[in-house]
Amino acid sequence: MAQKLFIKVVKPDGTTGQKEINVIRSWQESDGRQIFLHTNGVYGYKDESPVQGKQEFDIIGDPTQHRLACNWWDRIGEQMSKGFYEVRKAEIERRQLEGVPVVEGDSSNLDAMVYIRRPVKDKRKKAFSEPSTWPEFGLTVRPDWWGIAGMIELGAYHYEREEVKEVEEVKEVVSGQESDEGEETF
Repeated sequence: MAQKLFIKVVKPDGTTGQKEINVIRSWQESDGRQIFLHTNGVYGYKDESPVQGKQEFDIIGDPTQHRLACNWWDRIGEQMSKGFYEVRKAEIERRQLEGVPVVEGDSSNLDAMVYIRRPVKDKRKKAFSEPSTWPEFGLTVRPDWWGIAGMIELGAYHYEREEVKEVEEVKEVVSGQESDEGEETF
């Protein structure tokens, strides 16, 4: 019996929704790597994309299941994966040439971006809020422009991205100090 999973998807109109995924088996490592055997016979990830390489089957502990996965890869998986990722790469390149931002994989770096905001009608510098992430502003989903736009006015608010201070600047100051023995500290 197949297990039903629901994944978050962004619809063409920009809204988010859920898509039902049906899987027969799944394997997971403690570091977060996962492989799913979908009902259509594809060994892949939660979003139904095929695995990228045969070595990923190493997380399958059962020897019979591992052999079946490797057999699938040799028969059709390698060509399927190659074709799938070539099409994805071409689409990303097309979108970048058109100037449409492309966010791949883990988007936590965008989630970590901070903005300050003020009401549009209040032009004073004191009206700006403290730097905050999108959930701190009470938004239910991350806006598409979040982390990409330097400044934007939407609705009643004016947003400006705050640049995060680099850790390297702090490291240079610390590594330049000398210890009591005359050696540099690292």
